[in-house]
Amino acid sequence: MRENPERAESTAPNAAMWAALVVAFMGWMFDGMEMGLYSWAVPPALKELLHTQDNAFIQPYIGYTVALFLVGMSTGGIVFGRLGDTLGRVKTMIITVMVYALFTGLSGLCQNFPQLAVCRFIGAMGLGGEWGLGVALVMESWPNTTRPLLAGLLGGAANVGFLIAALLTKWLSNHSQVAGMANWRIALMMGFLPALLTLFVRLFVKESEKFTQAKEAGQKSRFADLFTPELQRNSLIGIAVSAVAVLGMWGVYQAWLQGWVEQMVGKAHEGEAVATVKAAVGHARAVVGQYMAIGSIIGAFFGGLLAQSMGRRASYALFCGGALISSLALYMGCHEYGTRLLVLATIGGVFSASFFGWLPLYLPELFPTRIRATGEGLTFNCGRVISAVGVLFTGHIAKAFGGPAKACAIMALINLVGLAVIAFAPETKDCELPE
Repeated sequence: MRENPERAESTAPNAAMWAALVVAFMGWMFDGMEMGLYSWAVPPALKELLHTQDNAFIQPYIGYTVALFLVGMSTGGIVFGRLGDTLGRVKTMIITVMVYALFTGLSGLCQNFPQLAVCRFIGAMGLGGEWGLGVALVMESWPNTTRPLLAGLLGGAANVGFLIAALLTKWLSNHSQVAGMANWRIALMMGFLPALLTLFVRLFVKESEKFTQAKEAGQKSRFADLFTPELQRNSLIGIAVSAVAVLGMWGVYQAWLQGWVEQMVGKAHEGEAVATVKAAVGHARAVVGQYMAIGSIIGAFFGGLLAQSMGRRASYALFCGGALISSLALYMGCHEYGTRLLVLATIGGVFSASFFGWLPLYLPELFPTRIRATGEGLTFNCGRVISAVGVLFTGHIAKAFGGPAKACAIMALINLVGLAVIAFAPETKDCELPE
């Protein structure tokens, strides 16, 4: 990677740059909204589709569902990332948005678990592909000096989506039926909304100039290039730092936090009318999701900025330490739903999401333009595959211990691995994107 040359870099954004940023932000926002709605909807969906009200029985299925999602995102990230380096960022992005919008929406019409699993997997493929393409498009379109801020904005976008999902589910929790359908079905059918984004992409977003220039220069890439001596170390480091971040989010928070809160609130209202318990549980799950999302927006936004001010390695180490301490404090220090839990969930959101403002800045710096989307797709999404295994493991630990608290505290130790890995990562502060 080359150091910044001593020349004035134009920072005046043009219409194409703004369009790329808007579409990437909206894509990530819809991604976050979809993930937030799914996290809220999956437990009641599984209870209906599996014909049970036993929380312990559905916990492994929650793990299966999250694992399918993570593996689907991984598959889509690699497949569509490769397509983005051949067909182009913009054309491929249209395909990915349509895939995740269609199959996420269809999840709300499922009649059994296999149907839900298939829709979850294919919809997740679209989500996984959109992530890397949006990052590559923005980072290649805007000046180098703006990238830390943009990384934070993109990382925060997904968490804006989580906040929107929390507000929607807060409303849905007060309505067990909407238009004659179960509230969880309505939540999942909102996944059709991102399809509108494809119209904006088609009309306003232009292909990255860096990508176009690379193609005109005859630069070609092969998937195997990621494991040549030039890029192998970067690829392996990218996979490792992504795996820690994704597993720290999904294995500790996103897959289990709301289910843990549901158990607490359910016990607190034991013996009361079923409708009262369901309303209390649904409201508590939505509120904790809202607080987590607020913390995540803050963390993701400052993730990129801290990476620039502190350096890539020092900031990542800070995030690992903060995520570990806040996670242990939450799961080992809270025994009832209340203010303390919500405050710690917010702090946990700050640290666990800070990685997602850091990764959009760091991963593009590891790969040249000709193979950037493929490299991002591989590294971030192999991390998801590893984390999928971890989430399944968490589910079985949760069943063995009678709940997710101890399992999530154990899984939070993944941040110790992050502290070890980052010591071997290349420091890319003040370096331009490789051509």
